Amino acid sequence: MNRLLLIPLLLIVACDGCKKKIVTDPTGEPTEAPVEKTEEKETPPPVAEMAKNFGRVFFDLDAATLTSEGKSALEANAAIMNDYSDIKLEVQGHADERGTTDYNLALGQKRADAVVQYLLAKGISSSRVKNVSYGEERPLDGQSSERAWSSNRRAEFRITWSGDAPVKGTTN
Repeated sequence: MNRLLLIPLLLIVACDGCKKKIVTDPTGEPTEAPVEKTEEKETPPPVAEMAKNFGRVFFDLDAATLTSEGKSALEANAAIMNDYSDIKLEVQGHADERGTTDYNLALGQKRADAVVQYLLAKGISSSRVKNVSYGEERPLDGQSSERAWSSNRRAEFRITWSGDAPVKGTTN
């Protein structure tokens, strides 16, 4: 004897841009699914000031030494970080397109390390800063000229606070 087993299905219908989801319950009746709210935290003024202060730090060709302009920008932000212990920072090192991929990744790492070491020397805990190298993979200017290359030799920053709430800094 053949038996037919009916299994109720839950169908979820969503549309791009819709804030509500319409679901069909097992009886076939459409109903509105609860919408999850993501809590957005307001950026604290010191963190917003820090994001405004953090410009890109640029480097000379084949160098990972901070310039006086770079140190000056880092000095102001180290003071803010010392006052607000819930601010964390990711330092991203970059290189121009010249050189091998491995060389540029290593150079980007040295540049990020130079920024981190400067901040550590200013009293910032190592648990609050991390670094990453992107080498030549994320250029600001994709052209092959000295002007483009000089803009690509840089460190950028991603600021977080209170856990991992992202703040728009010099990276998006």
